[in-house]
Amino acid sequence: RRGGLLWRGGGGGAPRNADSLYKPIERAPRVFNPLKVPAKLQAALPFKTKPKVEAPRKRKTLEQKRAVVLERDEKKAATLLQQLNAIRNAKAEKRHQQSARRREQYAKKVAKEAEWRDKHNKEERKQRHVSAGKAAKRAAQASEGGGGGKFAAMAAKKQRRQERG
Repeated sequence: RRGGLLWRGGGGGAPRNADSLYKPIERAPRVFNPLKVPAKLQAALPFKTKPKVEAPRKRKTLEQKRAVVLERDEKKAATLLQQLNAIRNAKAEKRHQQSARRREQYAKKVAKEAEWRDKHNKEERKQRHVSAGKAAKRAAQASEGGGGGKFAAMAAKKQRRQERG
């Protein structure tokens, strides 16, 4: 019997290699070394950008604790700015959608023109080849001095009518 039938019959399933089983990945947290700025460079930097070495605080600072309460005028100004930004974003979105629509229409127009041009060129080429083939056939018949067949007889008949009338 085959392996699959044996495993199924035994109820144990296919043999498993312990190394092939999935295990959770355990990674140690990465610790980065502090940034070291050379002393000469520190001396050249303005105070605002100089690295300030402070021990981590245990309690929150006053700035972190205090709640920012806007005054009436500040609040009005903030809401006005927010409304202006909302209007600007809405207009930008509308412009974006309009330009996307225009691009789509232009792409359709270009595709239609290309299709027409290809079709037109194909018909023109076909006509040119047909007429060139006919001219070559006539030239070959004329050089042979042959009768020309049905079309030659019709052309001769037409020419006689024109001479009479």
